[in-house]
Amino acid sequence: MNDHIAFFKFVAFSVALAYSSIMAYLGVDKEAFGLFASLLLIDYLTGLIKARRLGHSITSNKMKYGIFSKFVLILIPFTMAILAKIIGAKNYDMVLYMGMNILAISEFYSIVGNIYSIRTKKELPEYDVVAALGNRVRRFMMRWEGEDDTTY
Repeated sequence: MNDHIAFFKFVAFSVALAYSSIMAYLGVDKEAFGLFASLLLIDYLTGLIKARRLGHSITSNKMKYGIFSKFVLILIPFTMAILAKIIGAKNYDMVLYMGMNILAISEFYSIVGNIYSIRTKKELPEYDVVAALGNRVRRFMMRWEGEDDTTY
């Protein structure tokens, strides 16, 4: 049992070290990223409470999917920063913070929706932030390249 705990600690430390290294290289604001991660956690927890309140089944597969989807959301700002750095965008930090801001607003909307559902037992409509983020990044990149975004 102690070997499993030691292995888990090693993996957790390795992941934290990798994230810290990437954040330092890309110049990601640690405080903003930490607050974004906190919003993801709060959204996950309020989502669990909402599911229980509305009588939805909570299975381990659904919980794993929820954790995985939140982890993927954390990767989006990193991939945006890497992309901007690769293509040589002058204001790549603006792309990164724009993406984090959109995702943070989406998480806030989801938290408020979860709390609303917990109180009223009614669900609010979902908002696809990844699609909205993709559209905004595309428009930003086309402006950066000097293209007109009205043709798309």
